[in-house]
Amino acid sequence: MVAAREAQQYARTRGPQSDSWGAIASRFRADPKREFDPFLARLASFVRPDDVFVDIGGGAGRNSLPMASRCREVINVEPSIGMLAEFRASADEVGITNARAVEHAWMEAEGVEGDVLLAAHVTYFVPEIEPFIVKLEKACRRRVMLDVLTVPPPNQSPQFFRLTYGEEQALVPGPKELLAVLEEMGIRAEVIEIGSASARRPLPGTREQAIKNELAFGWIAPHDLERARNLFTEHFDELFLETPTGFARRGAEGVREPMITWEPARSQDRS
Repeated sequence: MVAAREAQQYARTRGPQSDSWGAIASRFRADPKREFDPFLARLASFVRPDDVFVDIGGGAGRNSLPMASRCREVINVEPSIGMLAEFRASADEVGITNARAVEHAWMEAEGVEGDVLLAAHVTYFVPEIEPFIVKLEKACRRRVMLDVLTVPPPNQSPQFFRLTYGEEQALVPGPKELLAVLEEMGIRAEVIEIGSASARRPLPGTREQAIKNELAFGWIAPHDLERARNLFTEHFDELFLETPTGFARRGAEGVREPMITWEPARSQDRS
């Protein structure tokens, strides 16, 4: 599934990019001192003062930096230079000194261990999922946490893709596929329902902002942007649903956020 999506996404639309996430990194930055939403509150409940908290694919630090005041050290394992620039700027802005970055993808990072390991919205893009999870288990002393959405963000735009390119969008793996992998590996994971996905990121409040957001996600080739803008404007009511809190993509208005978590084998051995 991941290979099919990459072939379509990079060859069909954008072409290869050296730092595709870096181009939109500012969208993933959030105030580290903000009030905890339901996800952050649940995450914090697993973190202890002496912990090393590792965020795999942690981007601009949206999840990890709020944990810095609750643990000994935060480590962001992130390959995107643009994302790490936002991470460091966000930490510096509020005086966080116990957070550091490792500029690698998870499978290339060496010597990184922690008490609590988080991978939020990362497994959608991992083609070889078993070694990825095995490495999580080996590097984690107490708690592994995977954050996903019931409809992964890359799968929330099939109608936009179909309208723009005249073909069905290849889908990335979601929680159903992930849980099947864990079961096959003999990992007994707990699924914690966090709630509505829109609680973490407010919906666009205007029609113009809804279209602007979709164009900025990066899946549209630059030379197709103006044509896509016109198509989205013309077909707006087919693509978006107006809700009490803003405009949602049709089919994605009821998306939920489950947290998949377990104690690694090394933690169970100690107990």
